[in-house]
Amino acid sequence: MRNLISLDSLTDIVSNSVGILIIFAVINLIHDNNKTYQLEIPLEHETDLSPVFFIAKNDRLLVLDTDKVFSNAALQATTGAAGKKRIFALDFFGLFGQIDEEKGISFYARDTSEWPEFIELEKRNSSLRDKLNKIDPKKQFAYFFVYDNSEDGATAGSGFEAFRKAREYLKGHSVKTGWQPVNSEAPANICDSSYSSRCVYLPSYLGGGNTNK
Repeated sequence: MRNLISLDSLTDIVSNSVGILIIFAVINLIHDNNKTYQLEIPLEHETDLSPVFFIAKNDRLLVLDTDKVFSNAALQATTGAAGKKRIFALDFFGLFGQIDEEKGISFYARDTSEWPEFIELEKRNSSLRDKLNKIDPKKQFAYFFVYDNSEDGATAGSGFEAFRKAREYLKGHSVKTGWQPVNSEAPANICDSSYSSRCVYLPSYLGGGNTNK
């Protein structure tokens, strides 16, 4: 005896299938500066590697010298900036900082004009390439705070495009990467994982042909 599917059931199946395809289409694509990218969902994994922090904004990349910015922040903490949660200059490539017991140090990237453009990765002797080359894949990984919007003065693209190019370059040097999106209301921050689960920074596996292992 043949199993028959009613017209209503068939309609439901088709509708659900179309809905799923639409969802996948929306998840799979992201538009940035009239360019289309494949949106990769990060799958984080535990590691013993130490993070080297970057901020990607407009078409530029900044490598955070954590020793320097933490030292400058510590000086501000002694003058009351921590208790008042005052935003102060970090004297590091135009960055401003804010100290919070839970969030650690938040970084406000207001002026990126002094930051290297990601297109410098194409130059053999660029300072940006030199800094990325110093990351030891056996001990370290790169972690990016990514602004996905593009502002005035960004000639080549957004922070997301700068991040993509840097990650592609690092992959060629067997360096793992992790990332998270940030914005002016929720800026990049570095803190101690013992205080909050939001302070965990991990590298990611990526889907498709871009998998970092």
